[in-house]
Amino acid sequence: MQYTQQDKDNALQTSLTQVATYLGYTPRRIGKYYTLKEMDSLRIYNDRTWYRWSGTGTHVGGTQIDFLLEFGNANTVPEAVHQLLNLQGISPEYRACPSNDYASEKKEFMLPEPAQSYRIAYAYLIKTRELSKDVVDFFVRNKLLYESRDFHNLVFVGRDASGTIKYATKHGTRDAYGQKYKGDVAGNDKNYGVNIVNKNSSVLKVFEASIDCMSYMDITGDYSSNKLVLGMVEDNPLKTFLNEHPHIKEIHFCLDNDIAARNKINGIAEIRRTDGSVEKERVPGYIKKYSQLGYTVRDQCAPVVQNANVKDYNEYLQYLKKMDPSAIAALGYNNNRRKCR
Repeated sequence: MQYTQQDKDNALQTSLTQVATYLGYTPRRIGKYYTLKEMDSLRIYNDRTWYRWSGTGTHVGGTQIDFLLEFGNANTVPEAVHQLLNLQGISPEYRACPSNDYASEKKEFMLPEPAQSYRIAYAYLIKTRELSKDVVDFFVRNKLLYESRDFHNLVFVGRDASGTIKYATKHGTRDAYGQKYKGDVAGNDKNYGVNIVNKNSSVLKVFEASIDCMSYMDITGDYSSNKLVLGMVEDNPLKTFLNEHPHIKEIHFCLDNDIAARNKINGIAEIRRTDGSVEKERVPGYIKKYSQLGYTVRDQCAPVVQNANVKDYNEYLQYLKKMDPSAIAALGYNNNRRKCR
């Protein structure tokens, strides 16, 4: 990944509380600074810098870039810059003049050792995330998911067309105790994502996260379409998947309903200064981009529910489970799940 100095400067204008919210944390204002509900030892100042104190009195901190490296799924500074620009709806791929700042060697890709059982993984996904055993069985049986031995994290894996694992991401199982953790396995290839291939279907459903994909399958009973989890809002894994699987004719984007995803789906309009000059160039969205490539494209992002904190398909699944059957039926979803195959 490459970026210009201007890209970096733009990235450092990103709201740090927005970054924290994007990663699943809950910012709380206390006087002139923010802290996090899940990590009250952390302080955010001016919505741009942060510090965290340990019990020994030492502290770490820095910018939005450092925050993503410490608590997000960015392994390098260029990855963090790209993610921050995505949150603002700015696409670095339309810029030239690469920067070699913070260049780093690619780390060796080593999967975490698997645990002897899936006990904690099943308990977390079924009890905390309210997924059905059917869909968890499907992911385990198809070797898309396992439990790590060290911290009992969920490990979701993605393969290339030959079946070789190219991508892996970890997700903590301690959300219930206020300790959220998400992060890609170091050295993975971000041109790949977690994927489910069915050559008998020409439809591809695209998600940001594996648990949202599982939730969508639970809600709709859809085990037959192709599915791809990006692990982000960038479309690098989608480009690779379409290249390796030319049977795809139709793409449904099932991303979150937040600002970053909406900007990627719909694009960013051109912004002009008062003198008529261009301040920010127009960035085409995924719908237009892939439609022009000949695919039938649909926006199937997580529904917006009034008066409810629902931004992704897992939150929507949990919301639906609290409603009565007639309300669920009125939304037009098939709630009768098919057995995993």
